[in-house]
Amino acid sequence: MKKTLLKTIGAAALAILMLAVSAQIFVSAQGRINNLSVQEDLSQSGGARTLEGSWSVQTTVYNCQTGATLQTFPKMNTFMQGGTMQEFSAGGSFLRGPAHGVWYHERGQSYSYALQFFRFNADGTYAGLTRARWQVNLDLTGNSYTANTATIEIINPAGVVVNRLCATETATRFE
Repeated sequence: MKKTLLKTIGAAALAILMLAVSAQIFVSAQGRINNLSVQEDLSQSGGARTLEGSWSVQTTVYNCQTGATLQTFPKMNTFMQGGTMQEFSAGGSFLRGPAHGVWYHERGQSYSYALQFFRFNADGTYAGLTRARWQVNLDLTGNSYTANTATIEIINPAGVVVNRLCATETATRFE
């Protein structure tokens, strides 16, 4: 009887040990699967850093037809793993919220991102939104980028585009 009980306890302990080892292998493999897109992105860009991270940005907005500079201002862009991004800007002659958006790896050192933010009147009422689309070229070190092509749409509360602007930006990685 005592011998049977010891065999049963030993078999149960062995089963628990096997389960723990199997779970660890599964978790390790799952981590490799979840990081696959980041590894692919690194290999496509020659091992250089990706756009992911926070950036100190200098933006210049200009009239698309005349090229006249309208405003230059600083902002912070944060590109997160998975393709989302946030931006907060010190620019504009209006009250606004933070911008939210998405980013994509195009090829090599080329990326794009799109964002939008809400604008408000001085009395706090909704004034519409702004949408912007950027084409980014990351330098070979992965520590700075330039965006020479941007389109900005100013949209009123009814959803009508009331103005289109262009912009450029230069950025350095915030570390």
